[in-house]
Amino acid sequence: MLDRLRRLAKSKMRRWLRENPRSLSRLRQFRCFSMDPEAVSRGFAIGLFFGLTPTVGFQTFMVLPSCLILRGNFALAFMATWVSNPLTIVPLYWAFSQLGGLFISGSVLSPATAAAWPALQFVTAGTLKMLVGSVFIAGPLSILAYFIIFRIVTQDTDYRGGAH
Repeated sequence: MLDRLRRLAKSKMRRWLRENPRSLSRLRQFRCFSMDPEAVSRGFAIGLFFGLTPTVGFQTFMVLPSCLILRGNFALAFMATWVSNPLTIVPLYWAFSQLGGLFISGSVLSPATAAAWPALQFVTAGTLKMLVGSVFIAGPLSILAYFIIFRIVTQDTDYRGGAH
């Protein structure tokens, strides 16, 4: 399983890395391509967290510094962001909004601004609900994913006679 993930990550990342040589040198410097169990698990969890937030279009820009700071595997983080894709984005955003609506109610703007700009009120309230809802989903799932991936990777390594 780990070998398949490596091959897929390499094929998708090679093109991006060729286009961004400075990023490649930084990623190597901070060991963001490390395949040790902690780096793999952290990378997947980071990618899943940002993949489960309403940040499509900005995910890579948030995943990259997070992997640098937390020493996560960038290729796996990049792949994990694909959890939000054209097939899943509508149900995910709907779930985020519904969950966020349980915590956010009423106006997020001043009454005068909301009265003058009702469309702005609608957009800001919807965005805030999605952000809050996504954190309540992404946080626990990414933590759970860290432990699941860590267990899978360490079992795979143990089975092959690697680390003991």
